[in-house]
Amino acid sequence: MKDDELNLGFMPQKYVIYNKLLPYGEDLGPEVLGQLKEIKENLSKAVILHDIRPGCIHWVARLSRYVKLYGVCMSKEDHILFVKLLYELCVTLNQEFWVTAKFAQMLTILLKKKELLTPGEVVLDWRPLFELYESFFYNSYNTIGMLMLPSNAEGVIESMIRACRSYFPHEATAEILETVRPLMCPFDMSMQRAMVYLELFLPTSLSPELSHLSWELWKDELLGIWIACHNSHLWFWENNVFWLFSRLAWHNIGYVDWEEHLPIVFTKVLRSFRLPVSYKKVQVTKGDGLSQFSSSMFIVANLGGGSKTQEHLERLFKSLESYYHPSNSGHWSRLLHEFLNKLTLLFIRRLHRERHKAPSWETEVAPHKKLTEDEITAFVRCVQTPAMLAMFSHTGTHDAGIVFHRLSLLRPEIVTPPLLEQLYSSLETSTEPHRLTASLECVVCVARTMVQGVKYYPEGQTHVIPLLIQTLPGIDPNDIRKCMVTFQFIYTLVTLVPFIDCSSALDQVSDLTEIEQQVCLQTASFEDFVLQFMDRCFALIENSTLEQITQLDRETEKMNREENMLEMGLSSTFSAILTQSHPKIYKAALQRLQTFISGKMIEIHVAGKFAANMCRSAVKVNPKEALKIFVPGVCRLLLALTDNEEVQNEENLDDEILFNLLLLSELVRCGGHLVEYVPQIIPVLQQTLHLKCREGYHLAGSVLRFLLKYLGVSLPSEYRSLSYDWNTPLTEYLPIRHWGEAGNIHNLGIKWVEPGKAEEAAMSDLVRTFLVPELKLLKEVALGEKEVSREVLQQSISITLDVILGAGVALPHWEGEAIDLINMAVKKDSSRFMTRKYELCVTLDTPGFPSNVRKATADVILQLVNQMHEKGSDDTKALGLAISIYSGLIFFHGVSKEDFDARWKSFQFIKDALANKLARNKQHIRSLLIERAVLHQESRVLENSTVHLTETHSKIMASLLQLSTSQYSGVRSKAQSVLSQVFHYFPYSYKIVLPNLIKYLSVDPTENHEQFKGSLYVLLGKQNKSLMVRRDWESLNMLWPAVISAKHSEKPSIIKLMNAISDSIYYYMELFAIYHKVSDGAVTAAKAVLASKNPSHSELTVSPEAIDAARKQLAKTGDHNNYMYNNLIEKMSKLLESGVLHWRCHNLTLNLLGCLIRPDVTYPACGVRAITTNLIHDNIRIRETCLFYMPWIFKNQKRKHLKIRIDPFAIGGSKPVPGKLLPGDSRPDNEWLQYDSSRKIKTEEQWEETRYVEKTYFGWYTWPREMMVYAPPTKQPPLDRKREELKEEECVIYDFFSSEGCVDKLVSFLSLEENKERDSFNNRRYWLFKGLFRNFGDTFLKQFESHIRKLVEETHKSSQRCATEIITGMIRGSKHWTFAKHQALWEMLKPIMQTGISNVTVETVEDWGTCMATASADRDPNRLSPLLELLLEEPLRAGESAFNVSSRMYMLMGGLGQQEWRVSELCHRLLDYLRPSLSHPYKSIRDRMGSVLTGIFLYDLLLPGGTPSRYPNSSEFIEFLIPQLSALIQETSSGAAQDCDMETSNMSSLQPDYSLPPSGSLMFSEGAVPPILGLSSASLSDSDSITKVLHAVHKDEEASAKFSEMHQLVNISSLNPSRLLNTRDGKDAFRASAKIKLRDSCDISSDVICEPMEIISSDSVILKNNVLDNHVKSPVNGFIVASGTEERKAAIRLMNTLCRWLVGQMGRSYNGISPEMYRFLPHLCQLESVDNDPELRNNCVAALALMSQGLVIPERIPALLEAVSQVAQSSWWRARAAVLSLLQVAVFTNMFTILNNESAPTKIQELVVGLLSDVRLEVQQMASTVLSGLIHCKFIQAEEKLLDEFTSKIQNGRKRKRKRREPLTPQQVLELHAGVLGLCAYVSAFPYDVPDMLPQVLVTLSEHLNDPHPIPATIKTTLSNFRRTHHDNWRDHKQKFTEDQLVVLTDLLLSPSYYA
Repeated sequence: MKDDELNLGFMPQKYVIYNKLLPYGEDLGPEVLGQLKEIKENLSKAVILHDIRPGCIHWVARLSRYVKLYGVCMSKEDHILFVKLLYELCVTLNQEFWVTAKFAQMLTILLKKKELLTPGEVVLDWRPLFELYESFFYNSYNTIGMLMLPSNAEGVIESMIRACRSYFPHEATAEILETVRPLMCPFDMSMQRAMVYLELFLPTSLSPELSHLSWELWKDELLGIWIACHNSHLWFWENNVFWLFSRLAWHNIGYVDWEEHLPIVFTKVLRSFRLPVSYKKVQVTKGDGLSQFSSSMFIVANLGGGSKTQEHLERLFKSLESYYHPSNSGHWSRLLHEFLNKLTLLFIRRLHRERHKAPSWETEVAPHKKLTEDEITAFVRCVQTPAMLAMFSHTGTHDAGIVFHRLSLLRPEIVTPPLLEQLYSSLETSTEPHRLTASLECVVCVARTMVQGVKYYPEGQTHVIPLLIQTLPGIDPNDIRKCMVTFQFIYTLVTLVPFIDCSSALDQVSDLTEIEQQVCLQTASFEDFVLQFMDRCFALIENSTLEQITQLDRETEKMNREENMLEMGLSSTFSAILTQSHPKIYKAALQRLQTFISGKMIEIHVAGKFAANMCRSAVKVNPKEALKIFVPGVCRLLLALTDNEEVQNEENLDDEILFNLLLLSELVRCGGHLVEYVPQIIPVLQQTLHLKCREGYHLAGSVLRFLLKYLGVSLPSEYRSLSYDWNTPLTEYLPIRHWGEAGNIHNLGIKWVEPGKAEEAAMSDLVRTFLVPELKLLKEVALGEKEVSREVLQQSISITLDVILGAGVALPHWEGEAIDLINMAVKKDSSRFMTRKYELCVTLDTPGFPSNVRKATADVILQLVNQMHEKGSDDTKALGLAISIYSGLIFFHGVSKEDFDARWKSFQFIKDALANKLARNKQHIRSLLIERAVLHQESRVLENSTVHLTETHSKIMASLLQLSTSQYSGVRSKAQSVLSQVFHYFPYSYKIVLPNLIKYLSVDPTENHEQFKGSLYVLLGKQNKSLMVRRDWESLNMLWPAVISAKHSEKPSIIKLMNAISDSIYYYMELFAIYHKVSDGAVTAAKAVLASKNPSHSELTVSPEAIDAARKQLAKTGDHNNYMYNNLIEKMSKLLESGVLHWRCHNLTLNLLGCLIRPDVTYPACGVRAITTNLIHDNIRIRETCLFYMPWIFKNQKRKHLKIRIDPFAIGGSKPVPGKLLPGDSRPDNEWLQYDSSRKIKTEEQWEETRYVEKTYFGWYTWPREMMVYAPPTKQPPLDRKREELKEEECVIYDFFSSEGCVDKLVSFLSLEENKERDSFNNRRYWLFKGLFRNFGDTFLKQFESHIRKLVEETHKSSQRCATEIITGMIRGSKHWTFAKHQALWEMLKPIMQTGISNVTVETVEDWGTCMATASADRDPNRLSPLLELLLEEPLRAGESAFNVSSRMYMLMGGLGQQEWRVSELCHRLLDYLRPSLSHPYKSIRDRMGSVLTGIFLYDLLLPGGTPSRYPNSSEFIEFLIPQLSALIQETSSGAAQDCDMETSNMSSLQPDYSLPPSGSLMFSEGAVPPILGLSSASLSDSDSITKVLHAVHKDEEASAKFSEMHQLVNISSLNPSRLLNTRDGKDAFRASAKIKLRDSCDISSDVICEPMEIISSDSVILKNNVLDNHVKSPVNGFIVASGTEERKAAIRLMNTLCRWLVGQMGRSYNGISPEMYRFLPHLCQLESVDNDPELRNNCVAALALMSQGLVIPERIPALLEAVSQVAQSSWWRARAAVLSLLQVAVFTNMFTILNNESAPTKIQELVVGLLSDVRLEVQQMASTVLSGLIHCKFIQAEEKLLDEFTSKIQNGRKRKRKRREPLTPQQVLELHAGVLGLCAYVSAFPYDVPDMLPQVLVTLSEHLNDPHPIPATIKTTLSNFRRTHHDNWRDHKQKFTEDQLVVLTDLLLSPSYYA
């Protein structure tokens, strides 16, 4: 806006333009300046005077309100100063979180509009934000929960950082990288932390010229890590790093080249949908961790400029097409719909940025990268197809509608016609209501572009009027959903289209196009439509009468939810129609409405409300005409009907009177002309307000309330979509050319109807006429001067309430002296806002009453309620009305907050549905802009209702508290709700009621149950608003002891409330400050704000004396807070020690004491004593509470340990290489960090060296600039302290644990079994012992030694669990012990742990594993060598059971795994030790060894530019293993012969009656869901399922799924093993000589399909096995046959071990499947179908499942294809079938990377097509299925060429048959069948559409139905499936066929009639 419009004296940054639309908009200048001046002055002074709370908080809230009402209406100078001030306030460390959150939210708001401030104008340092974030979320206090942060804490701070990072200095990127890189260790959770930091802090919006200071420093580095660590289980940090890539791409479109990375990105995107594509339905992964938003952002950013992104996107949607189909819904559907939503959202944003956004400092899209028209069209067509499928999904209609709305902004001519076609076809049938409602919803979303008749789609307008008329039958009372969607459809179109008959334009306007002429003629039907619509509504009303439909079945006469929805839909739609109607049409509608209403007697609860709402709509649109028609007649009728004493005293009035009262109450709800009818309405009110009938006088009260309200309200005169006058000639203004046009916000033409003096006089007259008598009556009753009946009293209070709620806008608040509840260094805001030009004011002039209406009413009601309370009145309705009056008096000033929120929500919904997000710039239709202006006016009224707290408020609060403890639940509940609102409305007002509340808490809950219960409810409040968690020490000092000392009640409701209060404290209590602090930077920034001008202040500085006094006051306040804090703890401790508390109150007290443990203040001894002594309480709940808080006490008492700086390069004897990163574990500078048995610590001197680093991530990637380590133990705080040296609070701990009796009792309690299912290693208990031994050294070691010796000797789970917790605490707590103490500890622990390990049980093995892992975590391995060597002591002990051996290895890997990359020596030793035992005879040991091998090879990772690992290399290990498996691939004996190809002399007999699998949703079978293989299914055996295999290496806390038994493969007898061949070389001879036939009944599918199995996560893998597996020796483990050589048996056992390793390695390793692992593919494919070795079979299937679903990076594709090709040449047909199953999954899950390989697609195609000619039918069918999927996904490039090859092959076979006229040879049948299978694959590849070539393919197939077996069966099955999948849309599909083709197809698909 121009700076002189408001005379502000400066150019505002951003002014809310809706202020200009207000009737007083031009007068707001002084108000704006005054508000800004006050905020600047008082906020800055509050900071300077160190008044953070409440001063700063109060004025920051006012700044937030200012921005909400006026926008960033300040000069750029002030804007920058405010940003700097709030930034300094935010980054102040050690201040309470909620204060920081308030500042952070305000700073985010100020920085939200990035275009207002350039990075050169504001520079914000990143490091303070980094330190702030780290102090909150990566703090050791937060780890154990001591900071008590709210649930939204992280989101608030992260939003602020994101807003700030655009303003970081240029050198920030390098500094952030230097700080974060040392955390980047992929094996450690610090990697996630590092990626969070990088994603959050790295700026990506620097200009391209500064790229060398920005993304060039890290892009290639992070991409290399992302690709190297590509395995999907790393999702916990992958999403963060990909968000960073997406953001970089988005901010630098055209400046960063991503082309080479597109294939792997799209592969990751495809995998992120978690589609059910799997090998044999074994789902082993949750998908990659990319969010749909980040994926969409990256894709959209790379579109255009010749990129292949669009090509990849089209292929992606082609692959996903089947999963979008409505019949294929699942957990993936939500992700797919979300992807469409985000993709189109971001595309619109990008196009807006390129074409519509005003230029700013942000980097523009590079010119060569800008989207062209063709690229936009390609995108729209690409997204349209899946959206058309999703629209009919039960969960996707809404998302699809949003997508269509966005696409219609781009290409309406492409998007709208198909939707209209669907809608027209849906309107023709009534049998598919969901199809109709979905079509209507989606057309609604494109309505605006359709009605606009835009350049490229002018035909859209021709559909508007026909659609309006055709959808009228949808107004059906029998189908509420359809009715509501129809109303929505009509409402949307009507809102966009003015109802004017333009048919005369044909004669008046000469330049009409043909389409415009057609539309003009159609507009003549507008009047008919309106009248037909009204007739439909009248029918709906008549069918909705309460008596007719539901009165007998319902308990209440109120409308139900459906009826409420109908009422809203009907009234809003009818109102929109009349608003948009020409006066001629309006008059016709009004006449029709009057005819319907006249003389009607309609029940008032449902139908009556519908009819009255229609009348209200008519009056609202044209009050002058409608009031004249309706009001006089209704008033006359009511006067006539009620002018009778009998009627006045009748308790049940007839429907005529009630309906007319209802009608009148709706008729007065309009603005303008209402004042003329007040004289006619007053007599009606006088006659009806005191009716005896309750419904009657309530309706009359509604008339009074709405009459008063609408006399005083400011409303626009109309809401039409066009601002032109109705009478404008068509030659000047043709409405059809402006349909859907956006309103011009700068010239909206809005006219307001504002109340004036006449309205004020009428309101005063009404108030004085009707309120004063009631106040007099109520006052007399309150004073006891008059007795009235209950009914009269309720009636009088009801009338009073109606007046207050009606005239609220004109009733000023009472004046009174403000009550100060808390001291502020600056003044409190008391500003008022202008809400109208003429301020209304209604007062009283009655003697005996104050002139202020609110004050007079408040005084009377207070007296009345007090009198009713004293008399013990049970009139709950009167009390409820009194509470409502209290609420209205305080809160209601013309606008209800609840109504405003509902209207705002509705406005947002309509705005989003019709918004033009492409053009933006408020391109909304005019009616929406008017509604937004009205909402802005109402928001000002709401903000203006804030007043200061007075004595009257205090009295009302006391009365509400009294009512909140009433004996009647309804009264209590209502009063509590209003009281809670008062607490929220007036900060700290709860202090007023605390004394009385505490008094109520002291009553006997048995005698005064309701009062006590009400008091507890007041305490509890709502959610996080409980009085128990208020941030005020004085209040807590009053409340908490009162609650604790309250007498106990055993009533369930009281117990439940006490538990709720305890929970509210636990969940919502936050740390709030004792000592406040203001940084110097904040003070400096505040002084700058205070000194700034425009507007300037009277006082530009604050005196030094005032500042000094403020500092002293701040210190004094802190000391007072500290005193109150300690006093509170002391009070509660004394209450505990008194011994009079019930155990529940006892427990609550301990919870309260625990919540007061803080990081910043020493916890007093009395509190420590209270919690410590209760560790051995008899009540288990109390013990658990104390155990929970004991770690906090130890943390509070922890002494700071000294750290010193070291030079890691000097220790390693190397020199740093500047500028070069060498991540890895084999650098000279990090060698000293790793475990070295030759350098064991043997002396005190070695122990004291400063070369021990506890955190495992340091040194792997790089070193920090300053490497800090703990100083030697001798320089740390002393551990050998005597009691006299301890602080008082430490003495309490010392005394407790020095007492042998206490320790005995504690251990006995800790070793009790509490919950058999959940009784496992407890972190809280371990933290307790860790804190004990850390703070007190070995002082109490002897106390626990005997206990743990005893505990480990027992086999009870609880005993061993307790021992593990104590042992772990000892080891972890000994980190800073001296060498001698450490040695003594291990001398004691070694025998104890050996005993414990040898006594381990199935129930305790996990506890011991957790013990070892926790003890080893974050500890230097050299200092922990006793533990590591203990674990490595002969894991495979000959004399131990298999379970014990397995358990030892489990514990071993728990300890080694936590050391991550620093124990390579131990892993080499362990591998060498295990090599000879890999084929161990015990299954459980083999399984465990598989997991151990995974752990050994896990850290063999090489990052780009890094160094090779010292760890064992898997490639060398595989070389060692392969020769040992040769026995499994040798020529098999007779039992295996069934798996080889067989000779046959008659190929036709090879075909049992099986044919192609039916083509369902997608062409990937065997778990490629939607399943399409129609073969019979089988599954795995219960005894050794794949789930067990996967659970061995994948963490799964749920119970293993149970699966049905797998069908055994059919044994074929009489096979001669000597005839079997091992290779494919002799296949022709083999086929020619084979003489064995397959039986027709054999099950060919059992080798291929498994039953569906549970999804097993591979992303949360641990090194443990299912310890419940059987531990028996497997004597044979036979392969095919039960007997065999020992070499073969050993090879089988070795194979089982390797499978377990492969599953773990492929699932857990960071770099996925290495090329060497594919060398096992022949073994796995051959062995996965063995009959009589379930263990081997399941292990192989699990390994293949992981191998098939693993991500294959480009350089590993050749290895995969080589292995697949090798297996495809195998003589084992089951292996060939298996490798096809693997290939189809691998190709689908790695489609884009494979397609990017030059030779891979061709090789795969040749391999699959070649296997169509396989000798085995099963392999042929599998090849056809795979081919179908490849075609469907557009994987095969030259489709037409391949189709021609198949067609040619078939035609050649047919020619040969015709020429020879003799049976085809088996070889010819095979080749012919291969061609048929190829064509069938094409048919199956298109389950939901019919491409151009498909009809001819079907005809070609039909010609071969009489060919030799098995060809006919294959074709019939394919045709059957084609019919099934195309049946739903056959009406559309058959258009693709010629008449002849249809005849042929009909003959094939329809069964012949029996009677034909």
